[in-house]
Amino acid sequence: MQELYKYAKKMLPNEVVRFVSSWMLIKSKSLPTTDKQIQGSPWMHTSQDDVLTNVLHYCQSRVEKETNLQLSPTYGYTRLYRPGADLQPHLDRPACEISVSITMQYSYKNKNYRWPICMENKPIIIELGDGVIYKGCEVSHWRPIFTEDPTSWHHQIFLHYVDLNGPYSKLKKEV
Repeated sequence: MQELYKYAKKMLPNEVVRFVSSWMLIKSKSLPTTDKQIQGSPWMHTSQDDVLTNVLHYCQSRVEKETNLQLSPTYGYTRLYRPGADLQPHLDRPACEISVSITMQYSYKNKNYRWPICMENKPIIIELGDGVIYKGCEVSHWRPIFTEDPTSWHHQIFLHYVDLNGPYSKLKKEV
């Protein structure tokens, strides 16, 4: 992949988006809501559930096609963002050499509201089921404060891979 990031339409079919978001809404009631980056928004790692692991593997061939790389999956992560969430600019760890951020379902009180991901200083609105594929260790990415109504939420999935011919090829899948 030559560019630092690229937009990819239809990473997941609408039926899968609906299913996975419904699953996450149910699971979110029993998930932790704080980690190193965000407070107050339930999250889950692929080591915690097979649904997310299957999405990681399902998308692999598409990400390989989009990047023209042979990839090995390392892990996936999903989060149900709540208002007030604020993701500071950061670079990812080596296990995220090639990453994908896919927008799942969301519920905003303001129907015109859209919450972007920013690659460097460029805000990108990711439509449902679409994703941004990016070099997680090389491009600074972040989100502005989620400023919607307290009843609102935004579900996102993050999939992470390493290039089998790259410097992190020896990293193993996290379980």
